[in-house]
Amino acid sequence: MAVKAGIVGYGLAGRVFHAPLLPAAGIVLHGVASSKPEAVKADHPEAVVYGTPEEMFADAAIDLVILASPTPTHTPLAIKALEAGKHVIVDKPFAATVADADAMIEAAEKAGKILTCFQNRRWDGDFLTLRKLMDEGALGEVHSFQSHFEFFKGETSDRWQEKAAPGVGVQFDLGAHQVDQALVLFGRPAWVQGEAIIQRKQGEVADRFALTMGYEGGLRVQIYCSYVSPDFRTKYVVQGDQGAYRKYHMDIQEPQLREGMTPLDAGFGVEPKERFGTLTRVKNAKVINEVYPTEPGTQHEIYVQLRKAIEDGGAPPVLPSEARMTIEVIEAGVRSGEIGERVVL
Repeated sequence: MAVKAGIVGYGLAGRVFHAPLLPAAGIVLHGVASSKPEAVKADHPEAVVYGTPEEMFADAAIDLVILASPTPTHTPLAIKALEAGKHVIVDKPFAATVADADAMIEAAEKAGKILTCFQNRRWDGDFLTLRKLMDEGALGEVHSFQSHFEFFKGETSDRWQEKAAPGVGVQFDLGAHQVDQALVLFGRPAWVQGEAIIQRKQGEVADRFALTMGYEGGLRVQIYCSYVSPDFRTKYVVQGDQGAYRKYHMDIQEPQLREGMTPLDAGFGVEPKERFGTLTRVKNAKVINEVYPTEPGTQHEIYVQLRKAIEDGGAPPVLPSEARMTIEVIEAGVRSGEIGERVVL
């Protein structure tokens, strides 16, 4: 029997970032809880449309609940779904606070169900390329990691992501991806220092977040995310004692999904050569630069691994403890800016 999923919310996240990934992962979209039934039926005529999330949770046909709803709803809806006997994947950010994350994890343990977080950017092509280079030792020991995730949105817009509420702001939106990637590569830092600030005149939530994560041995991880960067080309600048990797341009999968492509389409996740990054190697005391091909992106892999975990009883693709740690680091970074000093973890 195929795993049957239900999506809560059919805005940009549910419609573009979740639903198109499911067929390639062998998961059936059984239904959607949404206030936009016409939009759901236009895209998925066979799907059940639920008036409320609770109606979905009561449907015995649903195995997996996908929370693509606003951040403040993540914790209460995740707990309700878990109590109803459903596996749950929560869009990032996992929760608004560490306390909320703990409550969700406790509910999952009590229910004996899988709880995970949609950290799809672990399967971005550039991040997969970076992991490959590091695993192969091409960079040597990394001592400096810079991650950028920036856009230019000069004016605020009337959307929940820009209205003051728990867990809302660029640090939870874009920053959650970057912190998760850094934790995957380097683990828990010893301390963090950062700030989340509002730079747009009409802004209600932080639109710039800068964070430094400090590690024993001198490694420094620097994260920059912003809605107010006219030049947002830089993605990674990673320096090691034997090499470096520099990457411009965001991963190709998001624009492809926005254009209507899916992982089942030829060329999905494949980056054109003009977007490839640069690998710098030190050989015989000489610095050599070369264009380095980007690995194909495979964001649907998060759902492949989740389906296998549901079917076989294994670990989910993102552990709840990992998702919790991301929120802990973000909270500490915001707190650091408020008190003007490092926060030791």
